This record gives sequence, C-alpha cells and structure tokens, in this order.
Amino acid sequence: MSTRYVLYALSLLAFTSGCKTPSVETRKDLIATVGKHSLYLEQVMNSVGDNVAVSDSAAVVNEFIQQWIREKVLLDKAESTLTPQERDKSALVNQYYNDLLIYEMEQKLLANRLDTSVDIASITEYYENNKKNFELKENIVRLRFFIIPTKMMNHDKLWERFKAGGEKNLNMLSRISELSNSNYFYQDSVWLSFNDVLKEIPINTYNQESYLNNHRLVRLEEKDYSYFVEILDFKVKNNTSPFDFEKDRIKDIIIHKRKVELLQQIEDEIVEEAYRNNKIEKF
Repeated sequence: MSTRYVLYALSLLAFTSGCKTPSVETRKDLIATVGKHSLYLEQVMNSVGDNVAVSDSAAVVNEFIQQWIREKVLLDKAESTLTPQERDKSALVNQYYNDLLIYEMEQKLLANRLDTSVDIASITEYYENNKKNFELKENIVRLRFFIIPTKMMNHDKLWERFKAGGEKNLNMLSRISELSNSNYFYQDSVWLSFNDVLKEIPINTYNQESYLNNHRLVRLEEKDYSYFVEILDFKVKNNTSPFDFEKDRIKDIIIHKRKVELLQQIEDEIVEEAYRNNKIEKF
C-alpha cells in the first residue's frame, strides 16, 4: 500500500469514526453515500491530489467529502422537485459540447494564422481616428519618486540632488532605495494612474486636480521614510488620454479586431470547402 494511500486512509478516520461502520465485504473503501450516490476512497484521492501537507490532509479531505455530500443532496432534491421536462438538459449539454469543440478548433487555427505584430504607425492612426473614445476616467501623471529611509544621513543633501536631477544623481538615489529595499520610479515617459501613485506615496488631498496644479516638487516625511516626488506632467480626467498611455490598449484592440475578422474568414473557408467537396445537400 502506497504512502499516499495510507495518508488519505488515516485522514479519513476523523470523518468516518463517527459514522456507522459498513460491511467490509460489500462496501470496501466506501466513504459516504447519498441516496443512489456513493463516494469511494479512490475518488477522494484522485480529486484531492498529492499537493497536500500531511498536517492539512485531514481538513482538506473532510472538506472535499462535505462538499460532495452537499452537492449530491442538492442534486437529488433537484431531481425530485423538477418535472422530467425540466430535468432534461440534453439539448443544452449537446450545444455546449458542440460550442466547445468549435471554439477549440478555431483557437488552434487562430494560433497558426493570427498576426499579433502591430507597428507604431497603425497604432498612431487608430489613436488619431478615434480620439473621442480615449477620454480619461481618472487623473494620470508622469513623475519620478524615491523612498528613502529616514535613518540615512544627509537627507537635505539627497533632496538637493533629487531636485537637480540628472542621470548620475538619479542612479545614486535608486541605488540607495534598492539597498534599503524601498521603492522608486523614474521612467519619465511612462504615464501612471494618480490613484495608483497615492497607494505608494502618502499624499493626502481631497482635490487631486488642485493638488496637481499646485505641486511639482514634493517632500514628505512619514514614519521611517522620506518621500521625494517630482511631478513632471499630468492630465486630468475627462480630457483626451495621451497616446503613450493608450498605445498598449490600442494594440490589443487592433489584434482583437483582426481576431474577429480572421475567425469569420476561417468559418467561411470551412463552409465553402464543405460545399466544394459536396458534403452539404439542401432539400
């Protein structure tokens, strides 16, 4: 008997110890019954799998058994409550099966034929032709920030270097942040949601638009950290979203449009081939 088998057999003792003991000859490895439904140890083992710590096995197995019992009780109740016509789901099952096969076939053909490369010219053209669809729903910013532990010496000097900018100063600040396991960001061309920034930096404001209009360099002190922030640019909600903020989404839109068109083309080709091969007859 395998270790895995022994593990689950022992785990089930907590569940079965309070139950009526079945006949070994007629109900070997039987764990539970609900009406006509029977649950055996092998089913539990196959469903729970091997990735269960020994200390957790009893709880996991017992939870599976309880869920199985609950499902079967509800199923029996449904069968006794519904009419034969209401219970008959064969048409739905067949339709789901057909849809699933067609979907998997189309995904397989798409994987071989769909071009997912999109050049910047196509993205730019789409943006220019659909600007009305790119209205900002929230405020966004371009910024750089560094989170510096307060235990670091010469904070005023570090702040002056941050304000001065330049690759040398920013690299030095990023190195300090890395060594302190604190966060930083200075990809100047990247737009970020200001709401996401506020999750990282403890800026308290009830009016984001006013704050962005009146702050460029921000130095904050909270708990064990200093926050150096420079707001390089911002766009407030209800204005047109900038191209750089939307280009990845536009690429996804273009690829999705290609996918829909290619799926239609694939289906048309398959039907046309069936006609050519005389697989279709109309009466």
